[in-house]
Amino acid sequence: MSNPPSLPHAKRPRTFLRTVLWSLPLHVAGSIAIVGGAAAYYSSIVSSHGTWATVGSWSLTAIYVVGALIGGALAGVLSAAQQTVERLELALRDWLHALPSILSSSTPAERSLATVRQEYEAMVDRCVTHTAERLRLPRWLDKLIRTALQGVVVDRFITSCTDRGLHLVAPQEFRNWLLAEGVSLGFMPVQDQLSLWRYLILGLLGLLVAIVLVLAWLNN
Repeated sequence: MSNPPSLPHAKRPRTFLRTVLWSLPLHVAGSIAIVGGAAAYYSSIVSSHGTWATVGSWSLTAIYVVGALIGGALAGVLSAAQQTVERLELALRDWLHALPSILSSSTPAERSLATVRQEYEAMVDRCVTHTAERLRLPRWLDKLIRTALQGVVVDRFITSCTDRGLHLVAPQEFRNWLLAEGVSLGFMPVQDQLSLWRYLILGLLGLLVAIVLVLAWLNN
């Protein structure tokens, strides 16, 4: 199989590190402003209740700020990971569109489904490798993507062929199926998992804000 062609320099996707440098400050600043601001508001109300109340409330504010810093950083990294996976999927589609053939010219016009599984899994792994190298994915994200894609894409393709009554497939059949639905099906679990983690962290930060605002209302 030939290697995926390179994109022009202007069309090359943004790397994971550049996405993190853009996403991380926004999430951290927003988290500290909202969570830390709510805690500071509570402290300003409680500070009139005595010295120990003041010390305790501002200690709580410091803890909230640290929690917002950590939570915002994690949410920013996960947001960058989501954007990078989207770019990876789009770049993979572009290279599949530009790929004249996914197998060598000596490959028979049609192959049995029983013989193509390992060959197609290797093709998916190679395409993802070439695309991921340009995005400079961190090891944990690369592993997450490969774990999600391993076996799933080819299994779905073979199931699709079986459902349509196909037992022999042409070399272009798998590439066309990848462009039509296979790439989306493969990346969907990764996007869902990253989104779940991100919204879970944001939900916990929101819960902290709700708690401290209720305390402020009770002490007002």
